[in-house]
Amino acid sequence: MTKLPLDFEAFHRMHRPAYVAWARTYLRHRADAEEAVDWAFEQLLTTWPQVLAKESPAAYAWQVMKHRTVDVARARGRRESLIETAAFETAALREAVDPIGQLEESLNLFQAIEALPERQRDVIVLLYSHGHSVRETAEHLGITPAAVRSTARYARRRLQEILGLAKKERADDIAR
Repeated sequence: MTKLPLDFEAFHRMHRPAYVAWARTYLRHRADAEEAVDWAFEQLLTTWPQVLAKESPAAYAWQVMKHRTVDVARARGRRESLIETAAFETAALREAVDPIGQLEESLNLFQAIEALPERQRDVIVLLYSHGHSVRETAEHLGITPAAVRSTARYARRRLQEILGLAKKERADDIAR
């Protein structure tokens, strides 16, 4: 059995759980998510010295994982979709007094999240759906914590615009 490079083993240990959780959010099945992530890590291992030479190995690995997730979705004859899974798996829905109203609200929110640019969507999913800290999100995406905070801020503003919340808040302020 071939011994894996220690830095690859550490990278794998650090990122695999978050990668599987992210892929599962889109693929809806843990086994499919694990397959996509394992496929991504196999690809990374075959070119590991080149991966390490990249400006941000984590950013590169994140993109490889996302592409493998899309590939697995296509191989299963479906499209990866945040809405189909996440809207039905929220804590708010489980605890809702009005589950139908909460489901509608969740569906609207996740449709809005899907409309975000890719980087904003990734940050929002990691921070708010998966509960990662700013630092952890930065490590997984291969960006700085400041970039995560800035991206999250722009994403929240964009979500407010999409959902019409910014206009409603301004109207409420004017009415007061």
